[in-house]
Amino acid sequence: MRYLGIDYGQKRIGLALSDPEGRMAFPRATVQTLGEVAAVLQAAGARRIVVGLPLDARGRFGPPAKAVLRFVADLREKVQLPIALENELLTSALARRHTRREKADASAAALILQSYLDRKNAKIK
Repeated sequence: MRYLGIDYGQKRIGLALSDPEGRMAFPRATVQTLGEVAAVLQAAGARRIVVGLPLDARGRFGPPAKAVLRFVADLREKVQLPIALENELLTSALARRHTRREKADASAAALILQSYLDRKNAKIK
């Protein structure tokens, strides 16, 4: 099953896709609107969505996490697919350190999605 990973930001939204088996995540695109997210989702045929949730180091919700929850609520109105939340602590910083700026958001989405897939696949074994 193919997954779409999302790193939501107020200016840009990073997207990543899994392979068809749901084992590996790959950066896909950086978009700016919910409509663009829905278009990539439909074109890719993803069946589940994983959105990064920016909790602080103590696991608490701050303003960025609340913005993500509002985005997820809007996304649920637009698409009828299961949406999971994955802690994204430090993924954006790690992605920026290892990729060029224009690809950092999609790379962060891939890190978020890969974290989710690794946990999910470990439970299956």
